[in-house]
Amino acid sequence: MKKLSLLIVMILCVTIGSVYATWTYTQYTDVADETVNMSMNLTSVAFSGSYGTYEINTSNVTMTIDPKQGTTHTTALTITGDIVITFTPNTVAPQDIKENGVDSTFQFGLTNANWTFDDDTTDAVAAKNIITLEHTSAEAITWGEPSNGVFTFTITAAELAGHIHLTEFNLDTKAKYDAFNTALGLGQISITVSDGITTQQ
Repeated sequence: MKKLSLLIVMILCVTIGSVYATWTYTQYTDVADETVNMSMNLTSVAFSGSYGTYEINTSNVTMTIDPKQGTTHTTALTITGDIVITFTPNTVAPQDIKENGVDSTFQFGLTNANWTFDDDTTDAVAAKNIITLEHTSAEAITWGEPSNGVFTFTITAAELAGHIHLTEFNLDTKAKYDAFNTALGLGQISITVSDGITTQQ
C-alpha cells in the first residue's frame, strides 16, 4: 500500500477582549467601538487509500488578551481549553497502524513572519513581534491507547501557554488599543500535524 502524507493546518485566532477584565479609557461622549478578529479554516483533508486521517479540534481553545494582573493597560495572554488531535486508522490499514497509530508530529507556526506592533513611536526602537513561539520545529506526538480504534493526543491550555508567548505592550490610549487590535488581525497561529511524508497531488 502506498503511504501518503497526511497534513492538516488549523488556525488559532488571538483576540483582544475582556474575559477577566476590561480595557478602560477616559472618554465621556463616545461609546467605545468593538472589533473582533475572526478566522476561517478549510475542513479536514484525507487521501484515498492512506493509512488514516488526522483531525485537529481547537473549538474549545480561547486565547484572549487582557490587562496584566496589577496593571491597567499592559497586555497579557490568557489561554483556556485544550487542543485535541486524533488519528483514525483506515479500515484497510496494516495491523501495526491500527494498534499503534502512525508516527506523527505537531508544529506551531505564524502565518505572518512580520506580525509586529510598535506601542511607542516616539523612540527609535523597531516594532516588536506580537507573538513568539517557544519551539518552531516539529515535535513528536505520543499516542495513547486507542479508544474505539481512534488515537488521541491532547495539548492542554497550560502546555499551549508554554509554546506561545505574547510580548507585553502598553496600550495606555484607546488609539493604541485600536492599532494593536488591527495588528492582531494581520496574523494567526497555525498548528500542523504531519506524518513527515509529503506527496504532491
